[in-house]
Amino acid sequence: MIDLSLNEVETLSAKAARGAGFSWGLAEDIGRAARRIAVEDQNWGQALLGLLDNAQSFAPPDPACAARWRIGEADVAAGRPLCPIRTATLLLDDPPPEEVMPLTILDVALPLWLDAMLRRSTMRLAHPVALARADVVIERQSGIAPPVAGRRGAIDRETLAALNGLAARTYVPESERSRTRGAGGGRVDD
Repeated sequence: MIDLSLNEVETLSAKAARGAGFSWGLAEDIGRAARRIAVEDQNWGQALLGLLDNAQSFAPPDPACAARWRIGEADVAAGRPLCPIRTATLLLDDPPPEEVMPLTILDVALPLWLDAMLRRSTMRLAHPVALARADVVIERQSGIAPPVAGRRGAIDRETLAALNGLAARTYVPESERSRTRGAGGGRVDD
């Protein structure tokens, strides 16, 4: 096992998410959520790989679904599991009114990620989270939990290599000019 600082967990997770096809904004959200998961769960790397490997199969919440949530109507399963990241960002950007809480959302993929993202708000999952598909109930809490610091995120070598491989997709390819110039300021390094 390798211990990473929480900053390393966040940075690596954001780069790997971007390499897996998420926008930079969503990738940064994933990085912050991975940091929260690493504080509480020894298997944050596997949870991240599960998210990134399956991200293309998740459905984003559609506008009709979001409209039902806002007025408290019963949710309808989309057929494909909902993306926990895009669902969380929709809820964070436009929180449902107090009177529709608790809110039940059907068929959310990897609700662990939804929970980690909602922790920066007053919304929480009402029941313990699972790593598989599940129906979730979101409720309001009185306050926002303070960030936890001073811990490290353990990860095994194989998972780290896989995440580094995804992160490498964000790097600019070398060119002949960059190879001759090296990492410095050019021929004259002043």
